[in-house]
Amino acid sequence: MNYFTLFSMPEQFDISIDVLKQRYELLQRVTHPDKYASASEQEKRIYMQKNAQVNDGYHVLSSPVLRGEHLLLIREIPLANEQDTIGDTEFLMQQMDLREELAHANTIDGLNALESSVTESQAKYIECISQLLHENTKEQSLRAGIELSKLKFLIKLASEIKTRKHTIKKS
Repeated sequence: MNYFTLFSMPEQFDISIDVLKQRYELLQRVTHPDKYASASEQEKRIYMQKNAQVNDGYHVLSSPVLRGEHLLLIREIPLANEQDTIGDTEFLMQQMDLREELAHANTIDGLNALESSVTESQAKYIECISQLLHENTKEQSLRAGIELSKLKFLIKLASEIKTRKHTIKKS
């Protein structure tokens, strides 16, 4: 299923999240199973499936990583695997440094500073991915896949920072 088509959005990485939300709400109203309570069982099933596709599509298109991966799949570009990312020693060293900072950060201020740094890095990766996917060549799309894998690492790290901040606040 092409979620860009489902939401009448252009097949590109940069989309308007506001437009996506508007179209999601419209599609939710049109496909919501409660609207078809008096329909036949087969029709109910069909609208339930359509509603699930709308929910899945919104989830995918609202996430930069999932949206990028979806775009690559539509372009029939294989997704990068962990080995592609591991080959980038500079990125690995950067990740090791960030993980060490997280391990040693014992204050909210320290975690906030680390979180800010990771957020800044995420924005840089998103911009890079946007540029690569905009070019729409096989080579650039393959590179975008590798950058998406790196972005996943940063998103996971950001989640771990939030968890750590929550833990420290409870203490």
